[in-house]
Amino acid sequence: MNGAIHILRRFVISTILISVFLLILNYVVLGTWFFNGMNVGKTPEDVVRGASEGLHGSSGSYALAERAEKLLVQHNAWAMLIDKQGQVAWGFKLPDELPRAYSLTDVAKLSRHYVMDYPVFIWEHPDGLVVVGYPKDSVAKYQFSFPLDWISSVPLRLVGMIFGNIALALLLSLVIGTLLIKSITPLIDGIHGLAHEQPAHVEPKGLLRSLAKSINHTSALLQEKNAKLKARDEARFNWIAGISHDIRTPLSMVLGYASQLEESETLPDEQRKKAAIIRRQGEKLRSLVSDLHLVSMLEYEMQPVSWKAVRLPVLARQAVSDFLNNNDVGERFSLQLAVEDENIKVNGDERLLQRAIANLLQNSMLHNREGCQILLQIMRSPDKKTCRFTVTDNGKGIPQSELADLLELPYSTKRKSPVQNGHGLGLPMVARIAKAHQGRLILTSDTGKGLRAEIELPVMADS
Repeated sequence: MNGAIHILRRFVISTILISVFLLILNYVVLGTWFFNGMNVGKTPEDVVRGASEGLHGSSGSYALAERAEKLLVQHNAWAMLIDKQGQVAWGFKLPDELPRAYSLTDVAKLSRHYVMDYPVFIWEHPDGLVVVGYPKDSVAKYQFSFPLDWISSVPLRLVGMIFGNIALALLLSLVIGTLLIKSITPLIDGIHGLAHEQPAHVEPKGLLRSLAKSINHTSALLQEKNAKLKARDEARFNWIAGISHDIRTPLSMVLGYASQLEESETLPDEQRKKAAIIRRQGEKLRSLVSDLHLVSMLEYEMQPVSWKAVRLPVLARQAVSDFLNNNDVGERFSLQLAVEDENIKVNGDERLLQRAIANLLQNSMLHNREGCQILLQIMRSPDKKTCRFTVTDNGKGIPQSELADLLELPYSTKRKSPVQNGHGLGLPMVARIAKAHQGRLILTSDTGKGLRAEIELPVMADS
């Protein structure tokens, strides 16, 4: 919250400064325009003074200096000299409509700067009063003097100033936005790094330095927690591996002695049957320990994968053969294999993939004790980039709400229901084997509609 308030405060201050800057700039521009408008070329005062100074002579004989004449012509002005009796003693391009004699009242009107709508300007002369006039509607006579063409251009100048303000505001916004993006870009890179579990360090400077410090602190915490999690996972894996190893040695001895007792002809049949039970349960325990060890290795990505080209149809036939030979299937179960393309090859570990297929077959058998039909299919996906190995049965099926639980490890906090049959490692193992091969396991089922387990794997380019 403090970081947001800091950013808001900086933004408000920047906005105020920009507004003040634009206001001052507008005053400067307007003042410059008005000043230039008042001083476009020679002012009327300069013209009338130049005419008065350039008029020489006396007693009705006057001559205008060439420089003064050019000044009048240049400004399209006329001029006259009114003597002390009010008579026009001299004139230059006087309009015909103007009178040639002026009373005191008329002279007083001249001080208001207009004669018959002609804007006029007066200047004192030794022989009277020099009057210089401009064409009608050529000069606006207010407190200040402006050329009328300049006055008519004011609306256009104001429009230009408005658009100039807009352009300048956009430019300043672009500059501020660029600076903001420059400050945000390292933060974005740092956040993306955190999302990919990479260490992130953002230099704490500029407007968003408080956020940079937070990202750096978060990165340090995540790295510390990841290190602790990795150490915990390694400790858990090592513990499981150690327990598995420690169990195998005494279990092998139990299985060996149980087999000897089962095959001993000196023992009564009842004792031999009990020895057989001990052997079978010991074999189940050995299988459970092996599955637990393999699942833990896959879970913590410590299982070494022996990559090679594997023809999936050949692997499927071998898995079906081993399943029929090692299980008392009888007439309760029927297996069918349908192969779309015999040349489908994947890059993977043959032993792990065979284990995944065997687990899927075992799962169908385990959940349908009364028997079912099992169909194995191998096909390419429509885009030819992946292949699908499916095991489908027409057994009792599983409610859709429980499908997600089947991919979680037994007793995991993510499971919503406990394991019903078996030790619950079969399908989670298959899912992790598929993941290790850049694939996935997809389950489809519902009560009374059987189960469809689909392993999707990337196909080798040359298959």
